[in-house]
This record gives sequence, C-alpha cells and structure tokens, in this order.
Amino acid sequence: MYIQWFVKGISGEAGALDWQAARDLLKHGRGIQCNWWRNKPGRAITPTEIDAILTETNLDRHIHDYVNFGSQTPFISVASGCVERDTLLSQNHVYSAHTTALDFATDAGRHPGALFYGWVLVALNPAVPLSAVAEEIRDLNIYHRWSPFQLEGEITAKIHIPANQIELVEWWDGKNGRTTLAASFPNPGFVAPTPITNVRDRF
Repeated sequence: MYIQWFVKGISGEAGALDWQAARDLLKHGRGIQCNWWRNKPGRAITPTEIDAILTETNLDRHIHDYVNFGSQTPFISVASGCVERDTLLSQNHVYSAHTTALDFATDAGRHPGALFYGWVLVALNPAVPLSAVAEEIRDLNIYHRWSPFQLEGEITAKIHIPANQIELVEWWDGKNGRTTLAASFPNPGFVAPTPITNVRDRF
C-alpha cells in the first residue's frame, strides 16, 4: 500500500452543498460518505451489505455509467493527477488534480463548489472487496481497460473518507466560466499520515 494525496470536488449547484455544510463535514467529523450510504433509508449500512456492494461490476458502473448508477455507488471519486504520454510528439502531458476537481465542483466555472484536500491508502494491486484501501484506476499497469475518463487521474475510495484524513476544504465561486477562491477552512481534527509511514526515527 501507499499513501496518496488527493483533491475531491463536490458541486454546490442548486444548493447541493453550501459553504456551511462543507465545513460541517469536517467540524462534526462526518467526512465524505459515498452516495449509497448517504441515500440509504436511515443511513444505516452493515458489513454484510458492504461486502455485497463492493464488486468489480459496480466499480465499472461507477466509472462508466455514473449517470444511472451514481446515486447508489459505494465508491468515491477523488483526483490525484495524471500523465498522458504522447508518443507522436515524444512528450508527456501532466493533468492537474486541482484543475480536474475544480472543473467538476464548479462545472467549469458555472456555479460554486467545494474542494477537499486529503489523503487515502491505496492498494498496489486491484483490491475492490477491501473497503480500507482505494483503487488506482488511473494506472494503466493495473487497470488495463481503455477509459475515456483515464486522464481525470482518478483514485477511487470506498464507502467513506474519514474527516481526520481531510486537511482542509476550500469554497470556490464560479460564474461565467471563471472561478474565484472565496474561503478556506483548515480542519482542526486533521491527522497527517505520518504514523503509518514506514519510517521510524532513532531514539
């Protein structure tokens, strides 16, 4: 496993999320829940249900059929950047996680949205049934299928991103194709991933 920093964009269109609600996800320790959990009656889920819903088929639907499956997905898309290799020009093109997340959150500057910055644990190999680790679906050495969304640099978390893994949230205003940073809230409960790195200090 390795630790991956990410940016998660959440839309503020039509009151889906406002600045107070974005901060409350961190202040009250709720973190970011998947749509399946948020939309479940009573918001109660069980380990057995989690095991049943974390499948490769559902991951593929999350990526390629989000219009129909998004409200019930157990997965959470975050952006971590991507590199495209142009063999014709012998160049690499870097796609920014921040730009990808901001475009998603604001619909390319058409409305406001929130950006959450944090970290997740990522498996080195496909591990869809394991909710504790995210999937690096941007990596073509792991996920070989061609995808029109590969350059979004997606890492796919599962079920829940804990609030203490989110360092801060920003609120961006979007209007007429332009975005402006309006506010920022550092998470007082953030825990850096230092305790789980494989480096031990001398004593």
